[in-house]
Amino acid sequence: MSGMPTLRSAGLLLCALAPGLAGCPSTQFPEVPVEMLAPGAPSPPPRDQPATPVLRFSVAAMQSPRDTHAAYSHFFDRMGRMLGVEIRFIQRRTYAEVNDLLVDGQIDAALVCTGGYLDLRRRVGQEAEVLAVPVIGGRSTYQSLVIVPASSSASGLRDLAGKRFAFTDELSLSGYTYAAGLVKELGSEPGTFFGSTLFTRSHDRSIEAVANGLVDGAAVDSLVYEALATKKGDPTSRTRVIHRSPPFGVMPIVASRRLPAETRERLRAVLLELHRDPEAAAALRTVRIERFTLPEPHLYDSAAAVAEASR
Repeated sequence: MSGMPTLRSAGLLLCALAPGLAGCPSTQFPEVPVEMLAPGAPSPPPRDQPATPVLRFSVAAMQSPRDTHAAYSHFFDRMGRMLGVEIRFIQRRTYAEVNDLLVDGQIDAALVCTGGYLDLRRRVGQEAEVLAVPVIGGRSTYQSLVIVPASSSASGLRDLAGKRFAFTDELSLSGYTYAAGLVKELGSEPGTFFGSTLFTRSHDRSIEAVANGLVDGAAVDSLVYEALATKKGDPTSRTRVIHRSPPFGVMPIVASRRLPAETRERLRAVLLELHRDPEAAAALRTVRIERFTLPEPHLYDSAAAVAEASR
């Protein structure tokens, strides 16, 4: 049995076998700084005038980096104008790299996956503050799905023993940790239970890999799965869900406490009011977010319990 290949080898395999696979870029997802100024905005001010404040923001690549950038550009544009700042959008290829930027003070805030947030909480505690959480489909929870090709005879995870399986990211709760825990409940480990495994680095790629028959199963985020089901050429129609997790707290927006408290509070206030602004509401719809809300006190308890049990 083979172990988990590197991201580079996994990415080359997917792109070589399926040129149409969403988000297979030609480079290894470099940092993408984007100055999110309004269309037709004036040139930067002369040196003797105060420069526009900059807020450095990142989004964990729950979808392929190309799709993530396209989806969130409008959102950051409007949010930046409401805050009166320039939002510089910085991407990284893994969840851990986004967390490292926050810990090292190289970004100010980020939309991180649930597993990524739990990693931040373990590493820096309250130094990473949850500002708000999205409401999607009327809720602030999501699930981990185990999916297989529509033609597969598998009815449960046990049926995938010795098969090819795709994970998303080592820090992904829905794309790795939860499924790895299911394997442990069967008395095994992912590296020996499955015939081969790979990390695709985004949920949409994992879904496409299953739909195109590149792997026999995958663990994916229910929100990404539902979003793809609404798009033309829906790849989920060529897959089946064979397992659903309990609900977990959805991905939060977190800010570094290096950011001044007044700035954090202003950012939180704008996030909570975005849906009331028509242009901002339209931008939110591009990323399937209805609005932002404050997190319930125990929103991440169930996810934390799964993460702890998997160690």
